[in-house]
Amino acid sequence: MTLQDYRAELDRIDAELARLFSERMAVSGEIGAWKLAHEVPVLDSAREKEKLASIGSAMPEGLGGYGLALYSRIFSLSRVRQRLLAGENIILIGMPGCGKTTVARALCELLCCECLDCDEWIERHEGKTIPEIFADQGEAAFRALETAALDQLCAHRGCVIATGGGCVTRAENEALLRRSGCVVWLKRDLDQLSVEGRPISCLYGVEELFARRAPLYAQFSDLSVENSAAVRDAALRVIDLI
Repeated sequence: MTLQDYRAELDRIDAELARLFSERMAVSGEIGAWKLAHEVPVLDSAREKEKLASIGSAMPEGLGGYGLALYSRIFSLSRVRQRLLAGENIILIGMPGCGKTTVARALCELLCCECLDCDEWIERHEGKTIPEIFADQGEAAFRALETAALDQLCAHRGCVIATGGGCVTRAENEALLRRSGCVVWLKRDLDQLSVEGRPISCLYGVEELFARRAPLYAQFSDLSVENSAAVRDAALRVIDLI
């Protein structure tokens, strides 16, 4: 066979894999709808462990690890799809400049769902930038606007929501976010955090601000993910952990 012949065979196999993956995700979505209707939790750890063991033992010698890696990602994608179809949201929290907006957009591209950004929502509805709101009305007024915005955004279902860095400073926001879905603390090295256009970061500095807020981020979140490398890597890590 020529190289072109081998590539043609791979193309044929890939087309079949794509078809089967589409069918699998469709069935996974139906399972998610059934679980929602019958109030059954999405995650079934025992079932996933049993399936992975079965797949590992069925793979040819030397390919077991590849098969487990592939199906671990497939299971993660299926689990996230079920949670989104069940109405849960993925909510990103973290320091100003940690990449919540960019990671949220990457997640939405991967998961084919709506992306909502709290700061953008506030700016659009107030007709002012965040720094202008801080300058004109002060932080307390902005935090009230932020809570009202989060209340509106969290009413959406099956979305990814990027919050503002200071949403954790109001205790009432914790229950609001947790009721909406899975809260992910997005982390980034402090020396990578930009302060441009971020009034509170400019006022206190990132080190002091992090010292104040880190316990709150930990309290609000269900899990944490590092975002100090490629944005897509962080998005995939979120998918794997949810």
